[in-house]
Amino acid sequence: MNHLPKYWRISLIWIVILVLGAGLIWPLPTLCIRQYDSDHRLFVPLLKAKTFSFYYLHSVQKTPVQENYVLASGNKLRLVSTDYQSYGVGLPFLPEEGTLVNDNGKFRLTEINRLYSKIDMAFMPLAEHALLYEGKRYDFERYFDAGSLLEITAADYSIFSLLWLMLEGGEK
Repeated sequence: MNHLPKYWRISLIWIVILVLGAGLIWPLPTLCIRQYDSDHRLFVPLLKAKTFSFYYLHSVQKTPVQENYVLASGNKLRLVSTDYQSYGVGLPFLPEEGTLVNDNGKFRLTEINRLYSKIDMAFMPLAEHALLYEGKRYDFERYFDAGSLLEITAADYSIFSLLWLMLEGGEK
């Protein structure tokens, strides 16, 4: 860098500062899962893909269910498909609910297209609730109290605001 004229070195330093500064304040779509009665929160920035899934064991059938979502415009959560392994109470199967495919005993309901501004759920460790994103599993029992009510939303957070929330007590 010493071979550059002083003007270019100063300009380069300012460019680096501006790029880093913009990166700190640039909004990132982020999933926020928070426990209603406490400050327990989990933030997962959707840096690469805008698709994610919620995994749980069905309360009646005791079989795995995976609900697959896409982040839609306006930070809405769009349910696009559900994977499960058995028919039963509370598991979709009607034609108006989407297209059902049976793949050797594993069912996938596609073309669901349900839009949510938020998802409320009760967390129970027995159900093994988890968020799946980019090959990583976030088990809710590591972040939230058993029996708690959770709210799942999406919002735009800057890196700076996420770091600030972490310092305040957010989990990720």
